[in-house]
Amino acid sequence: MAAKPASIWKALKEEGAVVITKNGRPEGVFVATSGETWLEDVQEIFFARARRATSELRQHAMQSGLVEMSMEAIDDEIRATRTERKR
Repeated sequence: MAAKPASIWKALKEEGAVVITKNGRPEGVFVATSGETWLEDVQEIFFARARRATSELRQHAMQSGLVEMSMEAIDDEIRATRTERKR
């Protein structure tokens, strides 16, 4: 499809999104939008990425036991990080 942009535009119109690959691996996504909704569409993509990152952080915290940290331990960690940054 890379050599035929018209087929990409057709698929985008019909499907609403097209996955772009490089060497058979996904590299990006074209998403259909309009002059009226493009900003909201872009915001939704960023919000989805933020939700995914938050979910991954929560999973990591559960798997590593960080969810068991007390507020005192969390405050100590924040204080230590801020002290290190000042140096």
